[in-house]
Amino acid sequence: MVSRVFVDDNGISLAEVAGTVLYRWPEIAEVSVQAWRLPPENQRFVELDISHVSGDFVTANELFEGFYDAVAAIAAQAGARLPDLAALDPSDGVVQIYP
Repeated sequence: MVSRVFVDDNGISLAEVAGTVLYRWPEIAEVSVQAWRLPPENQRFVELDISHVSGDFVTANELFEGFYDAVAAIAAQAGARLPDLAALDPSDGVVQIYP
């Protein structure tokens, strides 16, 4: 099974091998994106961090099916500016997109 992230009126859902988890909008404290570089090839990847009001958090990266559509939908839900994910650099730090 391919990991998938999707957004709807209920919230943000992550579907993985173990099942699907829904983070409902009222339970989401913050959502942000961040770019990373991984050794040894200095490969860049982008990650989505979803923080729950309880303090727990979950991440999804750009390899998740639906990642880019989900980031755009989350930013739209918050009325936030959608960051240019292709240009996002680790030096940009954490970019909040919700709330």
